[in-house]
Amino acid sequence: MRLVLIAVVLGACVAPGEGLPQSTTHTLATLSPAASVASASLAATAWRRIADIPTARSEVAAAVFRNEVYVIGGFGGGRVVEIFDGQRWRRGPDLPVEVDHAMAASVPDTANAGAGVYVFGGNAGAPTARSFRLAPDATVWREIAAMPGPRSQAAAVARGTSIYIVGGYDGQRLVAPSYAYEVSVDRWRQVAPIPTPRDHLAAALVADRICAIGGRKLSLSTNLATLECYDPGADRWETLPDAPTARGGVGAAAVGDRLVFVGGERPEGTYKEVELYDGATRAWSRLPDLPTPRHGIGVVAVGRTVYVMSGGPTPGGSQTPVSEALDLPAQ
Repeated sequence: MRLVLIAVVLGACVAPGEGLPQSTTHTLATLSPAASVASASLAATAWRRIADIPTARSEVAAAVFRNEVYVIGGFGGGRVVEIFDGQRWRRGPDLPVEVDHAMAASVPDTANAGAGVYVFGGNAGAPTARSFRLAPDATVWREIAAMPGPRSQAAAVARGTSIYIVGGYDGQRLVAPSYAYEVSVDRWRQVAPIPTPRDHLAAALVADRICAIGGRKLSLSTNLATLECYDPGADRWETLPDAPTARGGVGAAAVGDRLVFVGGERPEGTYKEVELYDGATRAWSRLPDLPTPRHGIGVVAVGRTVYVMSGGPTPGGSQTPVSEALDLPAQ
């Protein structure tokens, strides 16, 4: 995602360096009744500092494959791929091109075909339609069918052997059509357009639907709280309760039927708020604040652990190596 980065410093940058994870305690908070959020039913929990990413970047793409986190491209390392195994980082195969604001998703080994990590579009000087796959155990990325049109600052979500691209910017305007890529046949098709076109949004698979959250309309002053979910079986979108905090330049990850909404930026600075949507109750609640507020982040979940990788602590093209994790209680 690209236009997602503008905010004043809300937290100190942490110098690069590994070492033992540091624990930062932020107790669970519940949003005010005026925000129409449910009381959080989660037990108290805390963010913890994990090993810094070796290459500080922002406007990255991120995906999980074989329970490892892939952080891909971005400002500060447009071809860089780094992989986190839960304890330490290692370098992955470089992308063939430099990109920022790209979209990434993965298809697991259990699929009959097309397993691996995928990267779509992004900015390569301008929004591009080029797409790539890193097959399991491969040492190079292979180019696959290009998207039907150029796109950056969008979101990608895998469901089975289909990967959906929603929202984004094509270099001239916000993009409404949604695309589905079928990994088994290397082919694209168009599906129902997102009701609220936007860029710098996030998306995740919640209750078997592609849920798009937040984003903005090409400006830091037009942040959105919109939550819309796409049902592939019905080829239809549904509008759900807005998030408590409107923001773009965000990240999101799903833990079961819960959607964790993190980060973002506005003209005044970056967002510390972390909010949770419960797909069963259709209600929002507040989680502990992000210790290092930032935008342009890589956000994924491995099991019940949500990871927030790198990103920009200030508006624009700033970067930090800080990476943090939050362990959610079981539902």
